[in-house]
Amino acid sequence: MAYEVGNQAISVPASADLSAKQFYFGSIDANGQVATTGAGLAADGVIADKPAAQGRPCSFYTVPGMVVKIMCGAAVANGASLDTDANGKGITHAAGKIVAKALAAGAGDGSIIPALLILQR
Repeated sequence: MAYEVGNQAISVPASADLSAKQFYFGSIDANGQVATTGAGLAADGVIADKPAAQGRPCSFYTVPGMVVKIMCGAAVANGASLDTDANGKGITHAAGKIVAKALAAGAGDGSIIPALLILQR
């Protein structure tokens, strides 16, 4: 079961329709808008809602130490360090920046699990 713990989000404009990207890792781009994070890159946070068009407000969890829901891109073990796949989903850390620690096992692509945000730079 995925859970979050008393989080506060900031609001940042969406770079595109992110309505299918809730719980994906995101990065703030050069235009000051949230886009999904690429494979192994440093994330700025997790997309917390479903903005349906560019420029719409996007709730964004950005504080390391928060427990948030994340979307898995593959199976992950409880306690695994996570980085991102090419779509901004959490996967077991192989290379690149550690963005979170899994607080439950994820069964595979599309699983939603709780994770502790790390957001390594």
